[in-house]
Amino acid sequence: MSDQKKIKILFIDDDKATNFLNKHLAKGRENIESIYLKHSGFEAMEFLEGCCTETENIPNLIFLDINMPAMNGWEFLEEFYTLDENLVNQIKVIILSSSDDPGDLKRFENNGKLLDFLRKPLNVKALDSVLQKI
Repeated sequence: MSDQKKIKILFIDDDKATNFLNKHLAKGRENIESIYLKHSGFEAMEFLEGCCTETENIPNLIFLDINMPAMNGWEFLEEFYTLDENLVNQIKVIILSSSDDPGDLKRFENNGKLLDFLRKPLNVKALDSVLQKI
């Protein structure tokens, strides 16, 4: 696996326990270089805006929760797509949610830019499958 691309992951979830578990799961993967945890869409946007000047921190992959207070996942995506196109094009986004709302799945299907829609909790098999895609 040493010749594989090193991956930087950003987990965006307002639930600290979920972020902790996701980080623990990802730490066990050989090809993951960095793991960033953000607890809100606003916090994640600040981090990503900083990545425009500090390019070594740009994540390759974002796992995004939908149901968060203040700025939900869909609102985050609207803001995310307004960032520098070169930055946005480097990052794959996956919805990681416990949402059962059919409207959320429909929005995912109509988006066309998202890599996948996964149900919480994240597990090793799902994470490895995602890592294979990128």
